[in-house]
Amino acid sequence: MTRQLAARAYRDEDGWWTIEIPELTSPSPAGGTIIATGTATTFRGIDKAAHELAAAWLDDDAVTVDVDVVIPEDVAQLWKDSTAAEEAAREQQTRAAMLRRDAVRALRAQGYPAEAAAAALGISRQRIDQLGKAAPVRTSELAS
Repeated sequence: MTRQLAARAYRDEDGWWTIEIPELTSPSPAGGTIIATGTATTFRGIDKAAHELAAAWLDDDAVTVDVDVVIPEDVAQLWKDSTAAEEAAREQQTRAAMLRRDAVRALRAQGYPAEAAAAALGISRQRIDQLGKAAPVRTSELAS
């Protein structure tokens, strides 16, 4: 039966990839715990190095290792912030589209011909027709 292990890999200051398999440990002479640790020179070499590390540690080649790449916390936070900003932008874009449709519908309801509404809003008559026919967005979709 093949043993399944989880590992983490991160890039160190020298440009090498450090691989740790937290499930594989041994006691240190000082009483601490040693975690199975290896290296790879390239990102592409991580999976092979992780497998070799686990196989050597366990003295058994019937092992698979799933490696998670760990990035610095500040970079992870940048990614998280960008995701939140992108979601907020999508919500604002949805709101802007709703307001544009409302503006076109208001002008048309007040009797403005499509050509006059287009001229006033600086868009084409075809766009007036598109906005006037677009399905309304529920305000509950915009709440957040």
